[in-house]
Amino acid sequence: MTDWEKQLGRRAQAVDRAKEALDADIAAARLDGASFRDIGRWAKVNHERARSIAIRINGDSRTRAEHDQRSEETTA
Repeated sequence: MTDWEKQLGRRAQAVDRAKEALDADIAAARLDGASFRDIGRWAKVNHERARSIAIRINGDSRTRAEHDQRSEETTA
């Protein structure tokens, strides 16, 4: 394996890890109540992309407060 192969392979892995971390942060920001438009602007992605990431990671697009409210409604 050449030096370039090693270096580029490491860079590609770093990019993959950064993308995974960005997705996790997008999902966490949504849980904390941020709007998809704000998240998209902050992460430099389309707000619909932010929504799809949150759904993929969180299971749906609701915030933590919305989850809690729904739980209270079903137990009341």
